[in-house]
Amino acid sequence: MSKRVIIIGGGASGMTAAIFAARQGAEVTLLEHMNRVGKKILSTGNGKCNLTNRHMDGMCYRSSVPGFPMEVLNRFGEPETEAFFEDLGIVLKDRNGYLYPASGQASSVLDALREELAQLGVKVVTECG
Repeated sequence: MSKRVIIIGGGASGMTAAIFAARQGAEVTLLEHMNRVGKKILSTGNGKCNLTNRHMDGMCYRSSVPGFPMEVLNRFGEPETEAFFEDLGIVLKDRNGYLYPASGQASSVLDALREELAQLGVKVVTECG
C-alpha cells in the first residue's frame, strides 16, 4: 500500500511539496480554498516570477533562531531549486543573481507546475475552504 499524503494549500510551496511526495510514490491530494492552484505565482516578480536568488546568506532572513534559515536552505538551496525548475522544463535566465524563467512569464512556471501535478496523478481539490 502506498502512502497517502494530504497537502493543505495550493500555492508554490504546496504544489512543490505535492510534486516531491508524488515522485516518492505517495498518493497525493492537494487542497486549495481558491478556485485554482497557484494563482499568486502569477504576481511574483511583477509577473516575471523570481524563482530564486544565487546570493543568499543568513543576513537575508529574519528568524528568532539565528541559524535556522541557512539550515533549511542548505538542505534545499539554490542549486536544488534551479535543478527542480529545469527538470520541469523551465529554462532559467540570470539577472544579476536573480533567476527568472527565460520566457519572462510567471504563467510558464505555473503551467509547468500544474502539468507536473497532472502527470504525477496528484488529485487537486479546489474551493474547499
